[in-house]
Amino acid sequence: MYEHPYLAYKVTEFDQEQLRQAVERRRFVKEHAEQIVPRPAGALRRMWERMLHGSAAPRGEAARSRRSTGCATASAR
Repeated sequence: MYEHPYLAYKVTEFDQEQLRQAVERRRFVKEHAEQIVPRPAGALRRMWERMLHGSAAPRGEAARSRRSTGCATASAR
């Protein structure tokens, strides 16, 4: 099917702009690499690591403290 030249021009222009932005972003990241701090693992990443490494994966302090402090049972009347 025939495409109008204006549409093809706009699409090409958009693609080139996206490439320019990506190159600029990569340059900025390369120049400021010392400022990049890795994000702590979120819930999905922790779950994924547990699935990959099995149940022997290290757990956080919160999970350990929850297991160690049990709830007091209520006395029967």
